[in-house]
Amino acid sequence: MSTADVTAGLVKIGQKPDARFDLLRFGAVRKFVRWRGYPYIFQVAALSVFIGLAVLGWGRLTPEGVPDKLYAKANLVNLVIWGLFWPSMIWMAVVFGRVWCAVCPLELVSDVGERIGRVLRIPQRDLGRWLRAGWLMVVLYALIQLLVAGIHLHRVPAYSSVFLLGLLSLATATGLLFRNRAFCRGFCPVAPLLRVYGRGGMVAVRPGPAAHCQVCEGKPCVSAAHRNKWDARSCPSLLNAEKLNSSEECLACTQCVKVCAPGNMRLLIRRPYDRADARTPLATWALTAFIMLLSGFVTGEVTSEWPAAQKVFQTPIHWIVQFTGMGGAAGWVEGLWMLVMFPLLLWLALGMLTVWMRGANGLFEAWRRMALPMGIVIAAGHMSKGLAKFVSWVGYLPAAVQEPEGVSTSMAMAAKAVPTPATILSLPWVATIGVVLTFVGLCLAIREYRILDGSPCIGRVLPHALMAGVYSFVIFGWGFLQ
Repeated sequence: MSTADVTAGLVKIGQKPDARFDLLRFGAVRKFVRWRGYPYIFQVAALSVFIGLAVLGWGRLTPEGVPDKLYAKANLVNLVIWGLFWPSMIWMAVVFGRVWCAVCPLELVSDVGERIGRVLRIPQRDLGRWLRAGWLMVVLYALIQLLVAGIHLHRVPAYSSVFLLGLLSLATATGLLFRNRAFCRGFCPVAPLLRVYGRGGMVAVRPGPAAHCQVCEGKPCVSAAHRNKWDARSCPSLLNAEKLNSSEECLACTQCVKVCAPGNMRLLIRRPYDRADARTPLATWALTAFIMLLSGFVTGEVTSEWPAAQKVFQTPIHWIVQFTGMGGAAGWVEGLWMLVMFPLLLWLALGMLTVWMRGANGLFEAWRRMALPMGIVIAAGHMSKGLAKFVSWVGYLPAAVQEPEGVSTSMAMAAKAVPTPATILSLPWVATIGVVLTFVGLCLAIREYRILDGSPCIGRVLPHALMAGVYSFVIFGWGFLQ
């Protein structure tokens, strides 16, 4: 493989699109999307829930004698955020793309903050190169996962409340001090996850025939004169709607649909990973680092559903704790193992295998070339874990609605006075669905290489097959080997 093969074609577009349908053909959909209240009505509703959960969880700690995981399921705050919303968002991103970003309350808070900053004449900066690359978002996501492992952020309502208020504060501050949707583009800790998982989603905003855009005067979809309007704005993310060919950065806010003078923008539903989308053979370093980090986190999550697999995955953690005497910091060690040490060892092995089998010229190139297709396999594992968590937590919802604090409910369940709710779907069924998801993820990853390379060498495909194989075996073990 030549150096030209590595450097040329950093963005490659498929020859023809897959089957796709414009949702705006439906008059009701078109009217709703172009309505001045969309997406604000959803953002305000989500913000109300956001603030309500933060207030409800404020100062509430786990009762004595109750396992924190049980209390997390019984308490409405943690149940909604970590047990229902988070798994649902993983599925939503993979299947539908970045549609959550269109109704996210933090985007609204940041937008309002930016407008207030302009009124107050606060000097507002553009994102610097480091922030635009996404490095801070990777660090923030890693920090959140460290807090999950170290202090059980996801199991204590008081911590979840502080987390929500911290996100609100960060969105407000970035809006005041930066411009052009800075929070979503450089500070949101969830943005890299949505970018990786959502890039092949079935819902996408795309331009229609190029001829319509070529005769359009003024280009309102990109004109700075329309950027600060409340409705029918040019792209707040500074994307060129006329040439939009990827869902990685597009938040599907449909402002370009509203402002398009010729009515040439489309809201498409199509097959996953449409062939017409742009592909980058080499992921950026920030995105590569994030996917490496994510591989460790998701592997830890997948093994947690099967005690035998979890024991194997966590054995090095016990060794480190015993050798260093850091028993009191076992959670932090676990976080570092999942997010740093295990991913480095995993990608070192897979990268060297790729180089040895002539799939790349060097280790770093192998990592960047593997990253985005590997993200599809990882997403399948994450969806499987999300499904397992959702079906085991959702049964607690009626009791949590009846007693939002969850104290009496969790204490009664801990004392065996009240039975814990049964899962709505048995683990064998969850495992079966998970294995199918992993197989589909592997097929889509191989398809990505075929679109880019025509006929990918085995050295590029084998690491993904190995990862999918490990995930499939562990997920199969959830329902059939324990």
